[in-house]
Amino acid sequence: MDRVLRALVERAAAVGRDVERADVHRIFRHGGPNPGADLSRVAELGQRVDLPPSYAQFLTYCDGWVGFDGETDMFAIAELLGGPATEQAWVVLEAYDEGSGWQFQLSRDRYLVIGAAESSLSVVLIDITAAPRVCWVTQGGVEEFPTLDAFIRAATEYHLETLAALRADPWLGIRG
Repeated sequence: MDRVLRALVERAAAVGRDVERADVHRIFRHGGPNPGADLSRVAELGQRVDLPPSYAQFLTYCDGWVGFDGETDMFAIAELLGGPATEQAWVVLEAYDEGSGWQFQLSRDRYLVIGAAESSLSVVLIDITAAPRVCWVTQGGVEEFPTLDAFIRAATEYHLETLAALRADPWLGIRG
């Protein structure tokens, strides 16, 4: 795995552990990264979709991640190969895009859903037709990132904001 990507994933995991310790009321989802996928599983997924190399590397280090940003789960290969959460995410995305007048053009031919939240609008897509652009669809809109690295950085920053809020508000979490 690329050293930069590995360092980003390790930092995100460390921040996630800090948030989990501070989240005494269990407001957010936690679980951390799963062990990496075997190369044969990555190849199996690669036979179905043209995987960006950075995402294939990510999967070899981390095959899924519960509570990646405190609410969004990054899907394991088993889910990406046709699991129900992937299909549910597409139902939500298509309704969202239709409601916007198809402004975002979120197409199953262009994007692979790589993560989603269970109970809120948060879906992560990776462009499989162009440079590995990542889109994060939330109630606030569609945020685009030029690389997987940029998305991981942004999600980690969001998680750091969550940690600061947990530490600042005694009802939400612990001080310190």
